[in-house]
Amino acid sequence: MSPKPSAFLNEAPIARQSLSEMVAKRILEMVTSRALKPGDQLPPERELAELLNVSRPSVREAIRGLSILGVVTSRQGGGAFISQLDGDALLGPIRFFLSLEDMNIRELYDARALIEGDVARRAARNMTDAQLDALGALLDAQKGTLSDPKAFRMADLEFHEAIWIGCGNAFLKRIGESLNSLGLEFRRRASENPRVLDQSLKDHRALYEALRAGDPAAAAKAAEEHMQNVYRSTVAQDIAQQQQEDRT
Repeated sequence: MSPKPSAFLNEAPIARQSLSEMVAKRILEMVTSRALKPGDQLPPERELAELLNVSRPSVREAIRGLSILGVVTSRQGGGAFISQLDGDALLGPIRFFLSLEDMNIRELYDARALIEGDVARRAARNMTDAQLDALGALLDAQKGTLSDPKAFRMADLEFHEAIWIGCGNAFLKRIGESLNSLGLEFRRRASENPRVLDQSLKDHRALYEALRAGDPAAAAKAAEEHMQNVYRSTVAQDIAQQQQEDRT
């Protein structure tokens, strides 16, 4: 059930100069205060912009970011809805989104290397034979997606998801997922490049072999090197894109 417009009007308007994260904060505050509940539909973009006294692009950017992190979901037939996550669970991932606009890509991948390295180290100690067999099957399946960037990205997520679960720490898993979501925004163009996909597959193979060997140090090194390769290819693609735009 969609909340009444008055629920938004009861809140003080957001100043016009505020950035899109202020819209995201307001929506989250309404979730934690129960003004918005899981399953509630948000007002249409135009109406929400008027109620919060901000521009439609600010609302659009906020909803896009919340969707990336799973705070808001879209349903067939249109409309944005609050996900089934409870308010407390939303407080962690929203922090990641609120820093997205001014985030330095180098810092993002520095953080990812740190987290993924420790996740891999723990996974090398904790993953069972059954989990490793499943990871190997995911890697084999990923070979067949090199010509389909969208399918490759889905396979990539499944591969890392298995390792996040295998590390045995739910909090690290949550952080890994959130950082990966942010990384996708920077990486979308680079992930269309066949050479980049091929390198990622090689990185995954090295990581898998270290995990299969039960070698925490080698697994951490492979994960960190993978993040470094991802960072380099992402920056290279952005530079190439900018140069192409400058020529046109």
